[in-house]
Amino acid sequence: MNKVREGDRKVLIIGGGFGGLRAARELAKTDGIHVTLIDRNPYQLFAPLLYQVATGGLSEEDIAYSIRGAIPGVDFRRGDVVRIDTERKNLRLEDGAVLPFDELVLATGSTGTTFGVPGVEEFALQMKTMTQAREIRSRLLNAYEEIENGHRPKEHLRVVVVGGGPPGVEVTGAVAELQRSMKREFPDLAEFASVTLVEAGPRLLPMFSEKSSAHAKSELEDLGARVMVDAAVDRMYPTDVHLKSGEVLNAGTIVWAAGVAAHEQWATLGIADRANRLRVNANLELTEGVWIIGDAAALEGPDGRALPMIAPVAMQMGIHVGKQIKAKAAGKPLVDFVYKDKGQMATIGRRRAVVEANGLRLHGTIAWLAWLGLHVFYLAGGRNRASVVANWMWNYVVWGVGARPVVIE
Repeated sequence: MNKVREGDRKVLIIGGGFGGLRAARELAKTDGIHVTLIDRNPYQLFAPLLYQVATGGLSEEDIAYSIRGAIPGVDFRRGDVVRIDTERKNLRLEDGAVLPFDELVLATGSTGTTFGVPGVEEFALQMKTMTQAREIRSRLLNAYEEIENGHRPKEHLRVVVVGGGPPGVEVTGAVAELQRSMKREFPDLAEFASVTLVEAGPRLLPMFSEKSSAHAKSELEDLGARVMVDAAVDRMYPTDVHLKSGEVLNAGTIVWAAGVAAHEQWATLGIADRANRLRVNANLELTEGVWIIGDAAALEGPDGRALPMIAPVAMQMGIHVGKQIKAKAAGKPLVDFVYKDKGQMATIGRRRAVVEANGLRLHGTIAWLAWLGLHVFYLAGGRNRASVVANWMWNYVVWGVGARPVVIE
C-alpha cells in the first residue's frame, strides 16, 4: 500500500466500476492526495459484455480485470461498506474496520429492479453480476443435456427475455444465435428451441430513433426471435410468464432485463428519486466532501430529465469529480458537470447492430464493427483485449460449425 503522508487529503472511492475507476485514475499520483478504492470484488467487471458470458460467447476472464493492476498509484481495499457517516466523515466495513476520509466518492453502480412484479425476484434470472451471467449460461446449455436424457420437458428449451432496452435486445440476439448453433449437436431438439423478447412499451430501444428501433426488431425476427411490444408482464411462475393481456408464455429460462435502480442501501444519505438515485448539485456533490457519480447519482440533463444510467455518464462523472477534488485541494473554484452525449449503440448479432452518434445513424455490418471497436477499446488490460478479439474472430469464422461452449461445474 502507498504510505499516507502527513497532510495528505484522504479520498475514499466506493465502487470499482466505470465511474469509480475513472475517478481513481484521475486522482492517481497527485501530490497531496491519497486515494483508496474499495470494492467487494478484486476485479473490474466489464458489464456491457456480461450477456456474452451468459450465452457462451466469451469466458469470464475476458471481461474481468484486476483492479490493482488497473490503477497503479492507488490503494485497493477489498470489502463491503456497511455504514457511511457523512458528518464524522468515516465509513465502516463489514470486517469492522473504520476508515476516515476527507473526500468520499460513491460509485456503487446499480442493481436490477423488479418494478414490484410478483414472481420476478424468485423465478427470473437477472444479469448484473458474473454469478448471474454464469447461472444463465448454465441454465441455457444444461437444458439440452437434461432434455435429451428425458429429465425435463422439451418446452424448457424456450427462453423468454423481458425488457426491450439494449441489454434485452443484445441477450435475445445472442440466445437466438446460440440456439441456431446448437442444431449441430442436438438436431432432434432444435425445433423446440425458441426465444421471445417481451417489451411493455410500443417499441424496442426507446432511446433510439423509431427507424433504428424498427431495424432492431426486424433483425431479431430475422434471427428467429419472436418480438412482442405493448406486452406488459403481470406476474411470473417458475416456467410461466403471465402477461396483462392474459397470454401465458411457457419457458425453461426467463431472463429479466427490464430495468435497473441504484442500491437502496444508500438512499437514506440524501434525497433519492424513485430509482434510489441520490440528488446532487451541479458539480455532483451530495454534501460537502461527499460526491455521487454514475448510476447512484440523479442529475438532470439539458432536457430536464435525469441523465441515463449508462457507462458513458459514469465515466465522464468519474473524471469530472477527480478534477473537482484536485481543484478543491488546490484552492481553485469548482465547476458544474456537463455531460457530452457521444451517441448510443446496441448489437443484435453477427454483423447486426444499430449506432446513433453525432447525427449519424448506422445499421448492419458497419455499425457492428463500430460496436466491436468501441468495446475492445474500453476493455481494461491488453490480455483481455487480445483474448476478446481472438474469441470474436474465432466465433465469427467457425460460427455454427465449431465446438459449442461448455459449462464446467
